[in-house]
Amino acid sequence: MLSIRPVRRIVRLFGALALPCLAVTGLLVPAVATAQEKSVTIVIPAEPGELEPCQAKANDTGWVTLDNVVETLAVRDIKTGNLEPQLATSWEQVDDLTWRFKLRQGVTFHDGTALNAEAAKKAIDRNMNAKMVCMSRVKFFGDKTLEISVVDDMTIDVKTEQLDPILPLNLSNHPIYSTKGMPMDKKVRGIGGGGTGPYRVAEWAAGQQIVLERNADYWGKKPEVEKATFIWRGESSVATAMVKQGEADLAPVIAPQDVTPELGVAYPNAETTRLNLDLILEPMSDRRGRAAMNYAIDREALKVTVGPEVTNATHMFVPQTAGHNDGIDVAPYNPGLAKALVAAAKADGVDVGREIQFVGRIGHFPGDFDLIQALTAMFNEAGLNVRAQMFEGAQKNKIQAKPFAEGRPPQIVMDQHDNTLGDPVVSMYSRFHSGGGQSKTSDPHIDFMIEYASSATGAERIWAWERTMEHVNTLMPNVMLYHMVGYAAVGPRINFTPTVFTNSAIHVFTITFK
Repeated sequence: MLSIRPVRRIVRLFGALALPCLAVTGLLVPAVATAQEKSVTIVIPAEPGELEPCQAKANDTGWVTLDNVVETLAVRDIKTGNLEPQLATSWEQVDDLTWRFKLRQGVTFHDGTALNAEAAKKAIDRNMNAKMVCMSRVKFFGDKTLEISVVDDMTIDVKTEQLDPILPLNLSNHPIYSTKGMPMDKKVRGIGGGGTGPYRVAEWAAGQQIVLERNADYWGKKPEVEKATFIWRGESSVATAMVKQGEADLAPVIAPQDVTPELGVAYPNAETTRLNLDLILEPMSDRRGRAAMNYAIDREALKVTVGPEVTNATHMFVPQTAGHNDGIDVAPYNPGLAKALVAAAKADGVDVGREIQFVGRIGHFPGDFDLIQALTAMFNEAGLNVRAQMFEGAQKNKIQAKPFAEGRPPQIVMDQHDNTLGDPVVSMYSRFHSGGGQSKTSDPHIDFMIEYASSATGAERIWAWERTMEHVNTLMPNVMLYHMVGYAAVGPRINFTPTVFTNSAIHVFTITFK
């Protein structure tokens, strides 16, 4: 089994001024069930744009479905950092390019069909179909291909184009689900035939709620919660008030100013926030434009929008990850230099006045809109022409993934990424390799370094990733912002401990009743 260094886990109560009682009127809110009914109501920031299984790694979808409804071949244990069996009971490398997975016996999908090698092959093939923008492909494999072969009824071989020593880790991001009745080259809005998880989707009343019900045929341990109702409120203060007033049991994503001493929990959510810059179009195709953006922002002042416990980021993964280069520093706040760089680029004919679209996502994270507005003002003060625009989750996911729209304006995309798997490859290929599904970078040297580091093992792998980060930092394809801290409101009738996974998947099966 693979052992991946665990992200440091810090979960503690967070004290703050008590939130005054807020009146919530005019909202259709399901009453919180009694403890005897073993039901919970969970408030998330926004309605998922889709429940498409291959999108389970997009957090608006994953909040509801990941690990609750759809499961993967293997799963990382947050306590040990080890990769543990889930739908696969074992795996081994049979040659340089091929891994063999033995599937778990006696597992059925929610539509009643059996998990077997053919079903697993179809799910992975569908996830990897380049005609669909599936986060399980875009974020972790980009333009790479996988060849899936059925060995026997409960065994598959997965062959890669080049050596991939952590393929089981990468495949732990691929949901396995029933493809019965689903198109293989087109996404669906719903869950399709369903997964194998402890819950099945019982209802999706668009604009109102999503209901999960416990799967009576689940292959694993039976969870306590029998029914989970997900509702959405865009205002963190409203979500917190609902938990305080007993109208909901859990609000897993709230703003720091809404945390209360009796309900609040702070937790490291493994998310890193950055701005993905458009290296293809002016003015960001010129390094001076990108450098100006890095020097134009006051990262310390901006922390007020997202919480005082965030820390400055220089990488797309947290410092505890093997391969983090501690010698890379945060770009200092220097508005004078930012203006000078913009002026110099303009003097050389770069179109610095071209309008740049700043793409944000509605309900992305608490304080996101305030952060985007403040960043926009700082960029414009430096002499650029930036306009913020917010999109629904599904729209934003499409904007940031290939193929990029023809005739688009130059774009800054607010991006959050949670590397909970403990290896840089999860963060690097899709964002900085020319073949990456979200990459606007095309640098042969960085491509080579990413490929080399991805194939290396042990100390050589760590060294290679550290060198790769030096080259990425020199290119400046990002404005790196923060390693985030999450805040949750947990009601008095349940036991729930947030982890680094919570911002990607709300594990209903871990909730117990007091």
